[in-house]
Amino acid sequence: MAERHLPLRPGALLGGLALAATLAATLGACGDEAPATDPAAAVPTTPLWNPCDGLSAEGVSEVLGTVVTMDAGRPAVPRCAFTPAEEGGAAIDANYVLFPAGLDEAWDTMGELDGTVTNPTIARADDARVVVNVDDGSLLVTGFVQNDDLIQVVNLVDPAPYDRVVALRAVRQVMTDLSAHADGSAFGG
Repeated sequence: MAERHLPLRPGALLGGLALAATLAATLGACGDEAPATDPAAAVPTTPLWNPCDGLSAEGVSEVLGTVVTMDAGRPAVPRCAFTPAEEGGAAIDANYVLFPAGLDEAWDTMGELDGTVTNPTIARADDARVVVNVDDGSLLVTGFVQNDDLIQVVNLVDPAPYDRVVALRAVRQVMTDLSAHADGSAFGG
């Protein structure tokens, strides 16, 4: 596993969320079609991708070693968040962006990130990165996993006292589960 230490830049670790928002806005701005004026036309006719479809509260609880509850949103408004049953536990969320240029190019758009970056091998994934940092006493881990045009982003926040080994294992397992779910799908290959 390759490891790089990058210079610190305040607030850059959670660039995964910024990346997803920026890429989604950029991709959403592409195309020749004018925005729909009919409110019914804004409702998608095909199901939206939801990373939670490949995860379970039980599986995430098991790898975290603590009970979490899952919020998968609604079919028209997907969300993927796992919150701790007990105050002070780790929380995980997952989101995605369709980005045909791939993780390498998306990574280059983020600039320097706070923390330590590794390139883990994730089964069935085309590429993956994990960024680890500690900020204000909380462990912050962001994982990126690419399957074809689909880049899924996993964010974990674990306040002190945290177990870094458990947190990293949990993020890697969630990335592996997301990759397995994406592999062979319409979104991830």
